[in-house]
Amino acid sequence: MKYIVSLLFNWPLYIAIKIKADILKDKYALMWYEDAANFPQQNFFQLLAKCPYYRTVLFYRLRMIGSIYKRFYPTYRHFQLPSYKKVPIGGGMWFDHPFGTLIGATSIGSHFKAKHLVTIGKNNDMKLPTIGNNVFIGAGAVVCGGITIGDNVQIGANAVVMKDVPSNCTVIGNPAIIIRKNGERVNIPL
Repeated sequence: MKYIVSLLFNWPLYIAIKIKADILKDKYALMWYEDAANFPQQNFFQLLAKCPYYRTVLFYRLRMIGSIYKRFYPTYRHFQLPSYKKVPIGGGMWFDHPFGTLIGATSIGSHFKAKHLVTIGKNNDMKLPTIGNNVFIGAGAVVCGGITIGDNVQIGANAVVMKDVPSNCTVIGNPAIIIRKNGERVNIPL
């Protein structure tokens, strides 16, 4: 029954997204295809009914239409995207269990993946980090400050990253150290 109600209620949203994506070529509306590709067993309506973080990201990207739907459709309160500033977020965003996750960044590249209790935000310098493409952040990790996280970076669980991380690296620990760079084992402190 819940799925049928969701289906009836969300048809206008589906049509609006299709118009914005296919006719108006809105780059934010087009990203829902990449996000939905992370869930090959579910269609759009099932994702809206079963994945609250998917709803949150979708409404965030759709701006005005999303703000209208957000009033009627509950989003995930334990997962937050910054409402004070519209952050460009690439497609393919995936969260395993977004409980307690706070995302505040200058920009986030495509295929961003994170576990639960991840915090991305400001440090004492009051600047937000910039995150590249194909970045994975493990459970409980903290990424703060006006830093840049390169492409193809993996940040381990409970790591605290306060300095720039180059591309193609694996970072762990507190204080963070690079343990793998370009496929080779290294031990470089940040």
